[in-house]
Amino acid sequence: MTLQQLHYFRVLAKVQHYTKAAEILLIAQPSLSYSISQLEKELNTQLFERSGRKVKLSYAGERFLEYVEKSLDILEEGTMMLKTLADSSKGEVSLGYIYSVSSKFIPEMIKKFYEDDFNKSIKFSLVQNLNEHLLRDLKSNKIDLAICPKPEKGFKYAKILSQPLYLIIPKKHRFSQKKCISISDMIDEPFIALSKSSSLRDVVDDIFAQSDFTPNIVFEAEECNAVISFVSLNFGISIVPEIPSMYKHVDTVKICDLPLKREIYLCWTDDKYLSPAAMKTRDFIIENFAFSD
Repeated sequence: MTLQQLHYFRVLAKVQHYTKAAEILLIAQPSLSYSISQLEKELNTQLFERSGRKVKLSYAGERFLEYVEKSLDILEEGTMMLKTLADSSKGEVSLGYIYSVSSKFIPEMIKKFYEDDFNKSIKFSLVQNLNEHLLRDLKSNKIDLAICPKPEKGFKYAKILSQPLYLIIPKKHRFSQKKCISISDMIDEPFIALSKSSSLRDVVDDIFAQSDFTPNIVFEAEECNAVISFVSLNFGISIVPEIPSMYKHVDTVKICDLPLKREIYLCWTDDKYLSPAAMKTRDFIIENFAFSD
């Protein structure tokens, strides 16, 4: 059994057609057929059910494919590791983050990172997404690091930011002239909430639960800019992180004796390979921004 045979097997399993697989692999179709037949002979197992040039995986083939993909993925990961191991000052780091840190924290962090001339050969691939998508991409190795709220089990993390939250209200709202309000003042106010898929929704729900308060939710929106737009059009009030552009459209007011904030973390997976450049970036962020309670 050779790596080439396993690679051929994986491609044929995906396209399920000898001619198409041979074209992808840039080999003659008889060569592919021979390679697969030799693999089946060695394993003493039929991996494909054939119908002319079309094929589909047998039950044994489906089970074998799971192990082949894992093995080839690990090998490709190891090859990538060796290519980047020699020089931690080069490479590309895929960094994911939630929207609310995009306008201030991310630019400031990268600026500080590049102040060290030794880091200037490291390039960033930046990915902005919802928290759940970032964690999914982190787990599947599509990104190296993520800046997001505290994740569930299965991730390593370090707290790097305590992010203020703001009660936002329409311009000329009855709260506009007040320095702060009590949470009971919000009883009759329509509230614009983020959708339940948002990590911030959990934070806001916990804030209200601690005060035994149930907001009058009239709308749910997917992201903070939509929430700000609804508030600016007098549909209600809401709680969001600071977004510089929001002050043009809404006012803010404090809730007396109720600290509004959430913690933001740098997250990574401990069981996935991190390139030297990614490890260097992770260590830099932790050394310069991490803190504990």
